[in-house]
Amino acid sequence: MKNTITRSFELQDYRIEGTELSGFWADLTSKEELIVEVNYVPIKKKVFSTAEIEKLVMGIRNKCSSFEAQLPENIKCEVTFKNVGDKIYKTSQSDFELETRELEEVQVAYRFYVEYYI
Repeated sequence: MKNTITRSFELQDYRIEGTELSGFWADLTSKEELIVEVNYVPIKKKVFSTAEIEKLVMGIRNKCSSFEAQLPENIKCEVTFKNVGDKIYKTSQSDFELETRELEEVQVAYRFYVEYYI
């Protein structure tokens, strides 16, 4: 099993249809944790509608699951929705719900971390 983060994903891997990236930061906090912060904004308009937010949240969740599927078994992905109450989505959750409202920007932090097995 891998016990270190040895790769990340490219900028275009974080893109979601119907959005632009207004911010992107990656911070390797240790050899066992990488945090990638991404800010999504709508294309050619000022705010996301609540329906667009729901679709975007689902896209972000699917992206996290896709990332995790491409990594070694003990490296996990979770997403913190920073400007929606710091709600955290873990890929093992089936009952994740988020209270949506119109937003100018959706700020998230993808967290990749080593989960040890004893």
